[in-house]
Amino acid sequence: MYRLLFVALIILYTCIAIFAYNDLKAEEHNKPLWTPNWVQKPIQCAPLEQIAKIAGQKGLVIVWSGSGVANSDNLGVVRTDLFLSVNPETQEWSLLEVNSPEPEKGCLLGYGEGHKIDLNKLKLFGDDYTG
Repeated sequence: MYRLLFVALIILYTCIAIFAYNDLKAEEHNKPLWTPNWVQKPIQCAPLEQIAKIAGQKGLVIVWSGSGVANSDNLGVVRTDLFLSVNPETQEWSLLEVNSPEPEKGCLLGYGEGHKIDLNKLKLFGDDYTG
């Protein structure tokens, strides 16, 4: 009788330990991967016509574009299109964002000189491009 009670207690303690461990692991999985906060940074925006003119003068060529979504503090989720342009001779680059609330404007997220893109190996929008 005591032996059966002893085995039952061991099984009970083991079950409690397993459930407690699984609850701890579940808490780890529920933690967010990151905790963003809204910041305001100086971003320059202008009509796309002006941006295209300056990019042409600087010899910038679009080498990558991507469409996605962005979260806006006041607008919620909006469509966004990003464009990476480079000048292979001067090594200048720019990263431009165009989003759905103002599709006639672009915002310069960053620009500079020097990049690590191998333009000789980069395949520009091939025949199968459907963007």
